[in-house]
Amino acid sequence: MNTYLIDDESNCTEVLEVLLQKYCPSVKIGGIFNDPEQALEAIQQARPQLVFLDIEMPILNGFELLRRCEPLDFKVVFTTAYDQYAVKAFKFNALDYLLKPVDKDELIVAVQKAQQNASPTTVQLNAAQYLKNNPVPERIALPVGQELLLVEVADIQYLESEGSYVSVFLKDQNKPVVLSKSLREFEELLNNPGFFRAHNSYLVNLKHLKKIVRTDGGEIVMANGRSLPLARTKKAELIGLIAKV
Repeated sequence: MNTYLIDDESNCTEVLEVLLQKYCPSVKIGGIFNDPEQALEAIQQARPQLVFLDIEMPILNGFELLRRCEPLDFKVVFTTAYDQYAVKAFKFNALDYLLKPVDKDELIVAVQKAQQNASPTTVQLNAAQYLKNNPVPERIALPVGQELLLVEVADIQYLESEGSYVSVFLKDQNKPVVLSKSLREFEELLNNPGFFRAHNSYLVNLKHLKKIVRTDGGEIVMANGRSLPLARTKKAELIGLIAKV
């Protein structure tokens, strides 16, 4: 694959070049750029098949550069020094990334994925940028099939985990959105104190909590009338939180 390396730090592109040459022989490095404007000009003149792209760069950051290249007809692997939360935002939106310093094994996997995956969409890029800039997001994008469903966090009533799937129950909708995600991924993505892990299988939005049934087993009732189990170890914590919502 004809590949461009784009990063404003020359030491990063130098390390990446060495790793690719040594461990990823299918990658042909067609250009190395430490100036994003020069990289943009090169992409507009000759489209690569794959781009390794830093995000935080002067003049043009990675998102802005890609927007000027639309429609995107090449694969992208982001190289990022972001914290754990921001990395999860990229992962949640199915965008490939490498955390700096780049690990050779992760690099090999990223190249293999790039050979199989489609180019990123505008919606994916917008969602990832939004989540990166909003540590406690007001809306999130749910990957449903080939689309991303934009959802207001305030409209999420609760999430139910069953096996390797999570059902997202939304206000004023009869059917949940079912995703192949873990409840832990949602908990970390939402990063929101208004969501409470009432049970191993349930993450609830306290603003949609209607009542607590103070029985031995523990039970809560949501605004849609659904009764959910409340773990005994969580009961005191939940009662303490209610006054703060």
